[in-house]
Amino acid sequence: MLKVSERMSLTNINIVAVARYFVSFSMFMFLMLSVSFSGSYAISGTLIILSYLFFFSKEVRQQISLSKTEKWLIIVFLGYLLSVLCEILYYSIPVSVMDSEGKILLFIPLILLLNAVKINPKVIVFGLGFGALGVFTLAFYEHFILGVVRVGSFINAIQLGNIALTFGLLSLLMSGYKLKNCKYPKTIRILLLLSGIGGVIAALLTLTRGGLVFLPVILIISSFYFITEVKQFKKQLLIGLVITCGTLFLLSDGVFTKRIQTSLNNIESYFVDGKATTSTGIRLELWKAAILIAKENQVLGVGNIQYLKDKDTLINQGDLQSSIRKYDSSHNAYFYAYVRRGFVGLFFLTALLVYPVYIAHRELRKTKNNKDRSRIPAISLLVFGLFFIFANLTQALFHHNSGMIMYNGLLILLIYLNVQASQSNAKPTDEPIN
Repeated sequence: MLKVSERMSLTNINIVAVARYFVSFSMFMFLMLSVSFSGSYAISGTLIILSYLFFFSKEVRQQISLSKTEKWLIIVFLGYLLSVLCEILYYSIPVSVMDSEGKILLFIPLILLLNAVKINPKVIVFGLGFGALGVFTLAFYEHFILGVVRVGSFINAIQLGNIALTFGLLSLLMSGYKLKNCKYPKTIRILLLLSGIGGVIAALLTLTRGGLVFLPVILIISSFYFITEVKQFKKQLLIGLVITCGTLFLLSDGVFTKRIQTSLNNIESYFVDGKATTSTGIRLELWKAAILIAKENQVLGVGNIQYLKDKDTLINQGDLQSSIRKYDSSHNAYFYAYVRRGFVGLFFLTALLVYPVYIAHRELRKTKNNKDRSRIPAISLLVFGLFFIFANLTQALFHHNSGMIMYNGLLILLIYLNVQASQSNAKPTDEPIN
């Protein structure tokens, strides 16, 4: 007959193991479903919330031992949430207006839970691959089966384009991840590579220009950190580039390049002729509106409701063009935060977006002499952070549920990978799930 201490020990192992399996499943579903179909958040979100029930277990709570990186991530999340709450309280704004941004609160417990149960990093790696494959399947179905020219109509073409490109880039990078204790590692890397290419192709089929325009800049900046990996995987990178460019040429029939040229023409038309009826011209006029309105209160901003009222007033006065009347955001996260929450809101938004780049920079500097695949988590975090910094220049991604959920969810998972790698001397903990 087991002693009391032995029974307690056995119970502890079982509870933590069950939590690990369930959290692994919920994280995999979150990544795999991404934005593959309408209502996918309802499934993955429910699973994540259900996983928080494990906090009722003392055994699970006792496993929590946050690193400095994770503690600061929670502080950054709370800081951003505080700026949102200040706008709600100070300007008496209905909570429903801030629904998408308020979802950051739901992700904070996930940081603690992942730290406690320590899921296998391969769950995240494979989940990213399936997520990229999911958005490619969606884009393929809409473009070739339904005949949609610009895919992503059910969610938002711009949002889908940015999310698809994020998953595509991360899947491409994870094809270089160090897969220990894994059968057929070469086959898995090839599949991750192909899924990543699929994610990039899906982004191209959305004809979204924002994130893609800045992609060369992102890759140039990133290459200074992982020049060793570029040399090591040059064949895979070359193959991926050729396939992606070839597919773009065959499928888009020059549509994407025409949109880039149209943007340049629209910019010239706005500054020369004052034309603000094109997509680019409207964005520039919205940025102008944010700057003019934010002058009323540059420290705390004017709040969402007053921003919309002041915009209408300026339009009626002839200071702004009527083409921007129907838009409820600035199509630029930085201007939007500035006009609504002033420099305070802009500071916390910037902190949220810069934090992953800072952590990645720190880890890559520490491991600059490493010549193996252990730097992939930090490289992925760097590319992820840079992408969202630039993508938010032409879109207020956090104004939408998809942008808020995918950014914060991916940020937490990538930080988790980096913490695991750092705690194992820059070698990801990759033991089989118990």
